[in-house]
Amino acid sequence: MSQASALLNQVIRPVSQALGEDHPVIEEILLGAATLRSFDPFAEGQEEGLGVFGISPELHRQVWDEFLAFRPELASQVRGFASQHQFLLNPDAELVTNTRYAAAIAISALEWVKPSWPLPDDAYALTRLWSGLTHVHEENYLSRLQRTLEKLCDTATQPQYAV
Repeated sequence: MSQASALLNQVIRPVSQALGEDHPVIEEILLGAATLRSFDPFAEGQEEGLGVFGISPELHRQVWDEFLAFRPELASQVRGFASQHQFLLNPDAELVTNTRYAAAIAISALEWVKPSWPLPDDAYALTRLWSGLTHVHEENYLSRLQRTLEKLCDTATQPQYAV
C-alpha cells in the first residue's frame, strides 16, 4: 500500500466518515494537500502551516472559535481525535503530531467555508479555496494540486458531488 493510499484509507476517509462529512472533494483536497506539499514538521517557521495539511495556528483557532464553537456535537467529535493531555498543553502541536486530529480540523475548515465552495468541477477554484484557507501560495504546489483536482473534476457528476 502506498503512503498516499494509506493516508487516504487510514486517516482522511475514516475521519471524514466519523464526522459525517464523507465527500470525495474533501478527500481529494486533503490528499492532494498532504501528498503534494513538502514540509518539515520540526521547522521553526510556520509560514506554510503545521503538519501534513498545512493548517496554521490562526486557522486552527478560527475553526474552533467561528465554526466548532457553534456545533457542540461536531466539536466533541473533533476533540475526540485529539490527545487527552497534550491538546490541553499545546493544541497547535496536535496538528503536527496527530494526523487524524489535523484531518478533523482540515475537514472542519472546509465545512466551515462550504457555503462559498465553487462548483465541484472547478479545480482552479477548489485549489484557490484551499490556498485561501491555508495561506499557502507557492505556485508549484498550487499548480500540482490543481492538476490533481482536475482529474477528479473531469469525472465529477453533479449528483455525486452535490454540495
